[in-house]
Amino acid sequence: MTRQLSHDGCRDFARLDRRELLRIGSIGLAGLSLPRLLAAAEAAGVKPRAKSILFYHHYGAPSHIDSFDPKPDAPLEIRGEFGTTATPVPGWRVSDIMPQIARVCDRLTVVRTMHHRTSNHNPGVYLALTGRTSERDQVQVGASSSDWPHYGAVLAKLDPGSGTLPVSVQVPHRAFDQVYTCPGQTGGMLGSRYDPLIVERDPSKPDFHVEELSLRVDSARLDDRRQLLAAIDGQVRHLEQDAAVTARDEFYERSFALLSSPESKRAFDLSQESDKLRDRYGRHKSGQSLLLARRLIEAGVRFVTCFSGSNPGDGWDTHSDNFRRMKNTLMPPEDQAFSALIEDMDARGLLDETLVVWSGEFGRKPQIGKPNPKTNNIGPGGRDHWPDCYSLVFAGAGVSRGRVYSESDRIGAYPVGTPHTPADLAATLFWVLGLDPAREIHDRLGRPFKLAEGKPMARLFA
Repeated sequence: MTRQLSHDGCRDFARLDRRELLRIGSIGLAGLSLPRLLAAAEAAGVKPRAKSILFYHHYGAPSHIDSFDPKPDAPLEIRGEFGTTATPVPGWRVSDIMPQIARVCDRLTVVRTMHHRTSNHNPGVYLALTGRTSERDQVQVGASSSDWPHYGAVLAKLDPGSGTLPVSVQVPHRAFDQVYTCPGQTGGMLGSRYDPLIVERDPSKPDFHVEELSLRVDSARLDDRRQLLAAIDGQVRHLEQDAAVTARDEFYERSFALLSSPESKRAFDLSQESDKLRDRYGRHKSGQSLLLARRLIEAGVRFVTCFSGSNPGDGWDTHSDNFRRMKNTLMPPEDQAFSALIEDMDARGLLDETLVVWSGEFGRKPQIGKPNPKTNNIGPGGRDHWPDCYSLVFAGAGVSRGRVYSESDRIGAYPVGTPHTPADLAATLFWVLGLDPAREIHDRLGRPFKLAEGKPMARLFA
């Protein structure tokens, strides 16, 4: 039987220092015997539920009403042009433009009550990738070294493991809002040594390869560390280096391990997959990126962030022409790729040990836009930004299968009951990985911060 932990979480007993043990030991003087103390400590420990996380983020924010939270009984100006289709779960219907995803909903749980107050993409992506609210809710918020770190960077800091593969990888690009790099994709205040490896190439291209894994030095020179490091320095320019010498040394060591690792080369080699499976995922950017993400998880990467859509580009920011874009451009590759991922990971047993999260930075406004001569932003058939209510989807790592966890109101505008926040998502991710969300982490100045300010959504899990 799987042990259910409380929403409050507790300190990880395995990481208690001497002072904490003495403090807890004093409870025994108040009447708690040693056996009961040990039992309480075991119950309080944060037991890992997953070895890894695949965080699938949709830049631009998909419409929840036109995907996982349709409102067929709402007025036309709310429900829009799409119908609904049945899933294997009685009573759960999804948009009829995602028939293949509908078939795998018996392996998913949807949370329809996500909520926050951030309504622009840059700070929204930051909130999604870190669980922290940006100090400025505006478009022009570039990434900086003082940002809260990406989930994978925190994992790299606290539980790096001993393998040669990176702890955290992001594919197939960085997230931008126009010319600004979205914050939350780096090690931030922890330092660039904890940056996820970001692979900025389209895996669906015939010439796809990872430049960082191609050493352009012959074998006779590999014994010369100085020459090797010079070669590495020229081939990993995208990784920001700390000014400190120690950070530079760690940067080199990380690069050397990655470049010299056969495991890394195999993990990124999509030619190892059968043509049939590659076709099932789809020979497009979404499909091959998710297939690559699955390979990285299988090879031992602990945290993979996969982006769907970009700006400028093919993002989900459907201020106008929402229905044509969703039906003809955005959803077909999504429907194919995400359903293939769930089926493939389930067949391989990877869902037992991997948490898959389907996310956007917020939802879209229930009321469909009409032509407005005063703005170029909202057009006919579009939906505006809407952080007040949106959906997240979870699979794997013991998450209940085939479940609508929580509901929005009749038009998808606000949560019914208690809303969940990105801070709760952050706490859930750390909790699933065996990290106590209340645990403190320190920035480079030694200042303490809790890993997450929310509470784990423990009731998602069976």
